[in-house]
Amino acid sequence: MVELGQEAHNFELPSHTGDIVSLSDYKGSKNVVLSFHIFSFTGGWTHQVSSFRIANDQFEEADTQVLGISTDARATQTAFAASLGNIPYPVLSDFHPKGHVSTTYGVYNEDRGTSDRAIVIIDKKGIIRFRKIYTTATDLNTADILAQIKKL
Repeated sequence: MVELGQEAHNFELPSHTGDIVSLSDYKGSKNVVLSFHIFSFTGGWTHQVSSFRIANDQFEEADTQVLGISTDARATQTAFAASLGNIPYPVLSDFHPKGHVSTTYGVYNEDRGTSDRAIVIIDKKGIIRFRKIYTTATDLNTADILAQIKKL
């Protein structure tokens, strides 16, 4: 599990577009929001991704890259992104090995076999500055997340 103030663990995961995304791609240039979700094609994830899509320009203005992550397969992520008219940020597949990144970041739910709904904010230096698990998608507010980023 990761702690605040700790260096973020690097990872490489396939995105919904088929590209491989590495956390280290952003070190030194952008803050990163890891937006873990439970399953694609659910009401909660649809709300979560739509909220980040609406606020994406604000995150970009704050030198911040949003990365969506779930334990769904890449093909599922691709179909989900397309069903929403595409997503302006990478939606990553933590499918194999199942939930490895979610486990590393302390948000994998063994009972459910998927990640919890969670946000992790990593600053430009690669340090974890915020971590929160949310009970419901409607509890997650992008304005609150942007406020955390502005504190960096």
